[in-house]
Amino acid sequence: MAGFQQAAFPLIKLASLAVKQISKPLAKRIQMMAKTRPFMRKYICIPPAQLHHWMEVNLRMKILGLGKASSVQPLTEEAAVELGADIIGETFLFVVAVGTIAFEYYRLQRKDQKHEGEQTAAISTLQQRVEELGITVEEQDARIRELHRQVVGLSPAKK
Repeated sequence: MAGFQQAAFPLIKLASLAVKQISKPLAKRIQMMAKTRPFMRKYICIPPAQLHHWMEVNLRMKILGLGKASSVQPLTEEAAVELGADIIGETFLFVVAVGTIAFEYYRLQRKDQKHEGEQTAAISTLQQRVEELGITVEEQDARIRELHRQVVGLSPAKK
C-alpha cells in the first residue's frame, strides 16, 4: 500500500499541472466565445467591464485627492467587450487555481487524518499491551510469592 501512495503523489501533481495547462487554452476559448456571441457580449462581458471601469475611475480620483467623480464616461462597446472578456478569462483561471489548491488541501487533510487515526490505533494497541503485561507481572509476582512460601515451608527449620 505504501508503494501505491508514493506512486499516487506524482500522479496527483502531474494531474494538477495538466489541469493548470489545459485551463489556459480553455480560458482563451471562453474569451473568444465571450467576444463573438451577442448574448455573452451584452449580458456577461459588458456589465462587469463597465463596473470595473467605474470603480477604477473613482478609485483613481480618490487616490489623486480629486474626490469622487460626478459622472464616469462609460467604455465603448468594443473596449468593454475586450475588458469583460479579459475579466472572464482571468476569473476562470483564478477559479481553476483556487479549485486546485482546495483539492490539494482536502487531499492533505484526509491523508493527515488517516495518519493520525493509524497513530491513535497504534498507541491504543500499545496501551492495551502495557496493561496486559502489567497484569502478567502481577500474576507472576503472586506466583513467585506462592512459590517462595512453599519453599520456606519445605525447608528444614533452623536451630
